[in-house]
Amino acid sequence: MKAAPPPTRSDSGQVLVIVALGLVTIVAMVGLVIDGGRAWTRQRDTQNGADAVAKAGTVVIQQVLVGAVTPPPNDFNVACAAEAAADSNGVVIGAAEYVDAFGNPLLPNPVPVGQCTTDLGVAIPTGAQGVRAQASETFDTLLMKVIGVDQLTAEADATAVVGQQITLPGGALPVTFPQLGTICSSPSVSFEVKMSDGVAPWDPYEILLPTEPLTSANLAIVPLCDTAPGSVGWLDWGCGQTLSDAITDPCEIPGGIPIPAWVHTQTGNVNSLEDELNSYAGPANEVGIPTDDDRVLALPIHANTCRGQPANSDPTCMPIDAEWSGNGNNLYYYVPFWIGFKVDQAYTQGGDTECRTSPGTPVLVNPQPPGKVGCLKGWFVAQFTAPGAINIGPINPGADVPMTVTLIN
Repeated sequence: MKAAPPPTRSDSGQVLVIVALGLVTIVAMVGLVIDGGRAWTRQRDTQNGADAVAKAGTVVIQQVLVGAVTPPPNDFNVACAAEAAADSNGVVIGAAEYVDAFGNPLLPNPVPVGQCTTDLGVAIPTGAQGVRAQASETFDTLLMKVIGVDQLTAEADATAVVGQQITLPGGALPVTFPQLGTICSSPSVSFEVKMSDGVAPWDPYEILLPTEPLTSANLAIVPLCDTAPGSVGWLDWGCGQTLSDAITDPCEIPGGIPIPAWVHTQTGNVNSLEDELNSYAGPANEVGIPTDDDRVLALPIHANTCRGQPANSDPTCMPIDAEWSGNGNNLYYYVPFWIGFKVDQAYTQGGDTECRTSPGTPVLVNPQPPGKVGCLKGWFVAQFTAPGAINIGPINPGADVPMTVTLIN
């Protein structure tokens, strides 16, 4: 039998080329995994750097608002604080601009933060209450160099504002309303508590923008149901108070209530609370007309319920429509955010005809259960979200109020 001829030099060369290409492909794939993982880590670090830059600049603005430094800091100080934060976090500032109390660019034209080179004496612009910053970090790859990718860049942006801190020593209604549900009337009306889209007509229960006037057209009717996914829960602040005392003379809660948090229900005769609630409202004959007597109170919005109390960081317990109750029977409500509710009038006697008539939306039709459902009438005017409890409304320079800096984006 004749033996096979040995491989020629050209056959060996082809095998080496194939092996080499295969190795490059394998290294590239491994590099994509390894360098991709490093990129995710660097992205997180870059986001932390952007957060630090925005907060550092905003802290300087806070010093101006409270009059803590003489002479007051200026644009140069904001720029240098931001640059110092960038250096300590290993990022480069791509752009930075001043924002108002709600994180929007200043009007009529955006104002960029200056440079930390020479103090030109430029004042921080009027209306500035925060900083938006874009940051980046470029790093060398380990294995992706074999396919010509020597470096990758992670980018991030952040917005911080200074606002008035709410520690909730008072002015918080001990009643929670669902973020998503249906009005307890027939036919039922679906709703979602969310920020206004700024487009008329107003939808229940949009949280009005600061530029939107309060009118009878966006007056909310909030039903006080005790059954179904639209139910409210009357809350226990843990101070041993009755619901009446919790409304008119709420106890101090050291450090406030964290956002998010699980809050506990309380039993009580809610039908007897009309006078207490209306102590925060204006005249009964001016419903639908906002007045200075209509107080803005904090009201928790819940997204889930639980029979036991999970950790505040854990929003899970049961499906949102699994179990709802307004009877205060040992139920916990998960509150991801609070709203500012401007109380126009309260009707809690049960079977209140005012809840079935305008002004206000949505008008209750055949309330369920019949004869028991009352309501609050008022306006959704603000939203307080994590971290902490904060009002990001405008602050006048020199205002004697507790302030805090928070990231809003």
